[in-house]
Order: sequence, then C-alpha cells, then structure tokens
Amino acid sequence: MKTYIEKLEDQISSLIPLVDNLCNNSTIYYSNPNSEDSNVVFLGFDHYVWGKKDLVGQLKLKEIYLKFIEDFNFLLSKANKQFQREIEKVNLQNIHIIEQSKAYSTIEGTKTIFKNNLKKYSDYLNILKNSEEKQTIIIPDTNSLIQNPDPVAYRKLLSMDDFDFVILPTVLSELDKLKISHRDELFRNKVKSVIKRLKGFRIQGDLLEGVTIDKTIIVKMIASEPNFTQTLNWLDSENMDDRIIASALEIQKSKHSSLIVIVTGDINLQNKAQMANFEFIDSDNL
Repeated sequence: MKTYIEKLEDQISSLIPLVDNLCNNSTIYYSNPNSEDSNVVFLGFDHYVWGKKDLVGQLKLKEIYLKFIEDFNFLLSKANKQFQREIEKVNLQNIHIIEQSKAYSTIEGTKTIFKNNLKKYSDYLNILKNSEEKQTIIIPDTNSLIQNPDPVAYRKLLSMDDFDFVILPTVLSELDKLKISHRDELFRNKVKSVIKRLKGFRIQGDLLEGVTIDKTIIVKMIASEPNFTQTLNWLDSENMDDRIIASALEIQKSKHSSLIVIVTGDINLQNKAQMANFEFIDSDNL
C-alpha cells in the first residue's frame, strides 16, 4: 500500500515520458523579429517559437498534470510564502510548455526545464515524507462499522497490529439517522448496538485524543466537520461519500507521511478514494 505522498511521486514519474513524447513530436525554430518583413525592431533577445505542435499530447499531458497540481497544492498550505511563490512560477512555466504557448531554445532544453521543475515538487514531497513518523490510519465508512464495529477485527485487513482507528463525524451522523429512520426494526436495533459499543470506548478515556484498546490500536473520533473551502474542488459538501473523503484529506494534511486506508464496500466511495490518492479495502473482507 502507498501513502498519499508516494502516489504523488508516482504521478510525477508518469509525467516524464508524457513530456518527452510531447517534445519529440514537436519542433522549435528561431524566429528573428528583426527580419526585413518586420516594421518593429527588437533588441537584445532571441525569439523561439513552436513550429509543429502535438495537440493530442497536450491534452493528455495537461489532464494528468492539472490533477497532480491540485493534489500537490493541497499539501502546500503549510509551506512558506516564498516557496509558494516559487511553485507558482514553476507551475506557470510548465503550463507554457504543456500548452506550447512559449518556446525555449531547443527540444532537449525544454525537456530539461520541465524535469527540473518536477524535481522541485519531488524535493518538497521528500521533506514532508521525512518530517514525521509514518502511521497507519483506518477510516471505516458507516456500513463497515455496522458490519463490524470491533476495531480489533480490522487487523486482518491490514496484516498489522498497530494503527489508528478513526471514526468521522459523517459516519456518526449517519448512524444516528439510521437508528431512528430505518424502516427495519432489527436493523435499527443493530445500529443502536453499534452506537452503544462506540460510546463504550469513552470509559477508557478521551476519544478526541484517542484511547488505546488491545494494547496497540488507538480509537479516535473526529468532532469537526470538513472545510470544503480548502479541499479538492471536485468534492461536493452535500454528498456523504465526499464528506468522508474531505475529512480523510484533512487528516492527511496534518499527518503528511501517514498511510490512510478507507474501509468500504461501496464501489462509488472506493472510486472516490482512489481518485483522492487513498488506499481502500473492501469491507466484504471483514
């Protein structure tokens, strides 16, 4: 399993052959603005322009690059302002190359500029990756908790003993609704027993800080709702699956190097977890 940062590093690696192909399928030539056909005189600089352009390569590269930038910028909020400004310049330079709106002197030189810019992203991710101890965080969705509310049972999904078991506010809200509004009485009673079990963890300590059970598992509850003004732009605050993803992202932002695993049997949430660079495990394996 890979962390959010490791998946961003994979995205960076995937961009390199795409920019190589874009450049290899294109041409750059020198255009002299002081030619006899020009009525305007330019002094002191060279002027290079793209000749042949790879329009198909532009579309493919831009789609992957823009997703990477959104995912990367999500982790950029704690960087100092000077570095953020530097990244803005790097990003603009890369966009010029991808859109082939500004040319540099040679094809190989253009490739080098793009790859050097990618290295700046990689260097920042490496700093984050090594800034703290790596943890594993399990986030069950509502149906997973109903299926099995015992955090110890989740060990077999990971084949590891130590992890944080985090219960999100969206999940708790859904449980509260189901215990009242579900049409099936047996199911309502099952949900009530799950809630009672979760409340029982409070006997052992502060759930917002985390309580240790079975020696190595830390059970935590998150009280605050996710902030949708500072998350990935494709997430919808009215969608419960998206709220789970948004909360997981906020945890990731505070624990850069940690591995977050969402446990769900919901194929739609699985797809969204993958899109947000999270690992997921099917709750059917519980």
